[in-house]
Amino acid sequence: MRIAACAIVLALSTGARAATEAGSLAGTVVDASTQSPVSEAVVTARSPALLGEQSAVTDSNGFFEMTLLPAGTYDLTVKHDGFQTFSPGGLVLKGRRVTIRLAILAAVAPPSAAAAAENAVEFNDAIMTAPSMISGPIPEYTQDAIERGIQGTITVRCIVNAQGLVHACKVQKGLPYMDRPVVQALEARKYRPALAQGKPVDVFYTFTVKLKLPQQ
Repeated sequence: MRIAACAIVLALSTGARAATEAGSLAGTVVDASTQSPVSEAVVTARSPALLGEQSAVTDSNGFFEMTLLPAGTYDLTVKHDGFQTFSPGGLVLKGRRVTIRLAILAAVAPPSAAAAAENAVEFNDAIMTAPSMISGPIPEYTQDAIERGIQGTITVRCIVNAQGLVHACKVQKGLPYMDRPVVQALEARKYRPALAQGKPVDVFYTFTVKLKLPQQ
């Protein structure tokens, strides 16, 4: 009986200590530009001390709260449609209530194809340096192309922007079953951009891709 009583006391003591070490996290999420509260933002907390993760959704005042968080170091993620994901880390919780303010930035909309085309100029090798590939995939042969012995040259006109990204590709001379894989490979690549007077520029550039059947 004495041993059992000691075990119960020890369990109660351990549970009480764990409870006193648990903390809570509260705060507000605001728009970084306007400082206005952001409602319905999802705040997620993760930590090695926490089994799984804990999330809270902000109310109309941008307020959220999480309770009974075990002592530890936490990483947070804040998500909301129309805003960039914000992931602050290194937040230490230990037996107390921590209050924070999280400012999130509005998402930057990618330029439309029409806007990109307006900014691009025709590549001129007499006065410009051509784009050069840094990294990216080679086109993957489709099974239909292999079975039919398709090989040859494809020409594709694309925009290579000043950041070295390829988009808005249009096939000018294609090959059966291989147009899509070639365009997908080009648009997944990273290039050194074309240079005009030493400065990166958006250009319309025609790629010539030579395809040869893979070794069987």
